[in-house]
This record gives sequence, C-alpha cells and structure tokens, in this order.
Amino acid sequence: MPKNSAVRFAVMINVFLIAGLFSADLFAAQAAGPDKAMTLWELVKAGGSCMIFLGALSVLGTASVIYHFRIVTPERLVPREFSENLLFLLEKKEHAKALSVCRQQQDNLVAAIALKGLARLDRGKSVVEEAIQYEGKARIEKLWQNLSYLGDVAAVAPMLGLLGTILGMIEAFNYQAFRAGIIQPVSLAQGLAKAMITTAFGLIIAVPALVFYSYFRGRIGTITSSAERVSAEILHAIQK
Repeated sequence: MPKNSAVRFAVMINVFLIAGLFSADLFAAQAAGPDKAMTLWELVKAGGSCMIFLGALSVLGTASVIYHFRIVTPERLVPREFSENLLFLLEKKEHAKALSVCRQQQDNLVAAIALKGLARLDRGKSVVEEAIQYEGKARIEKLWQNLSYLGDVAAVAPMLGLLGTILGMIEAFNYQAFRAGIIQPVSLAQGLAKAMITTAFGLIIAVPALVFYSYFRGRIGTITSSAERVSAEILHAIQK
C-alpha cells in the first residue's frame, strides 16, 4: 500500500474509532443512569440479538475497507510504468514479449485486458476489439460490485438498529403493561434507553461505512477512467 494511502487510512480509522468509542461510552453512561455506569460489553449485551447481526455487519464493513485500501488502488490496478512499457512493446510489434509480460502481471486491469486481446490476435481485429471491451467492462463491473457491499452495510446497519430499537420498546411496554401492572417511569425510561442501543450502534457502523463508500467511489471512478483510456491505446496499438 502506498505511503500516502496508508497515512490517510490510519488517520481515518483512528478518527472513527475514537468517535465510535466515545459515543458508545457516552450512551452507556446515559443508559445506566447516574448511579451506575455500564461497560461497553454490558451495553452490547443489553442490545439483544440484533447486536449479533450488527457485529457481523461491522466485520464485513471493516473487511471491505481494508480490501479497498490495499487492493483497489490506481498504483496496483492501472500502474503507469507497466502501461507505458506494454504500449511500447505493442507499438514495436513485439506481441510475444507483451503477452509474456501480461501473464506475469494479471493482478492489474491493464495486463488482464491486454492479455485477452493478445490471445486473440489470430482471429481478426473485430474479435480483438470485442475481447478487450468485454474484459474491461467485466473487470470494472466487478470493482463496482465489490464496492456495493460496503454501501449495503451503510444502508442496512441503521435500519437493523432501528428494528432492534422498536423490538426493545415493544418489550419494555409489554413488561410495564402486562407484568409489572403499574407503570414505573424510571424503569420504563431505562428500558427505552437500552432499546435505543441498537440504533446508536447501527449509526456508529453506518456513518464511517458511508464515508468510506464515498471515498472509494471516487477512487474507482478514477481507476475506471484510466483503464478505459489505456484500453483504447492498447487497442489502437494492436490494430496499427
């Protein structure tokens, strides 16, 4: 991972981690009342079964962020030096050498796209053009598809948190109405506060996920533009 990306990644993770923990601790103190402070683990347990799914979403979101910072970078997918070297070989009509170079670097978009075209040189220019366009489109669509999972985390987490809150409120009112017999304002307030734990955690997960989603969307847009430009140059060099 490039140094600048690593620095940005560390800063953003630390900011959101500190903000999330501060919000969780503050909410725990408010939920417990002035007499007793709840620990973070007690807060999680108080959230009920919805916290299990929110935990799974947080793991998925974190994994997606790490993946995009490490793998989905212009330096890795559309390396400038590799692209220039490949275009130089194609312009010199050294197709065999270009094919060998691409096979050694199939983890980047440029090599994968060029490899599909070079492998079909003997089938005519129209087949080569179709192969390059199809491979480029498929690779780019895969990048956007992988990013959509992070967007799904940002969309689902607050909704799941709200569901947990509603279920918790129903449980609190049912207890007051049918079990306790007499409504106790303090107990009811504590029950509602605990019911809102899932919404708080849902937002703690969703907000960073949405920020990272927007950041990576811009990055993939840049990668897409570079890949399309290089693909057109590769096609022109092959057909020349």
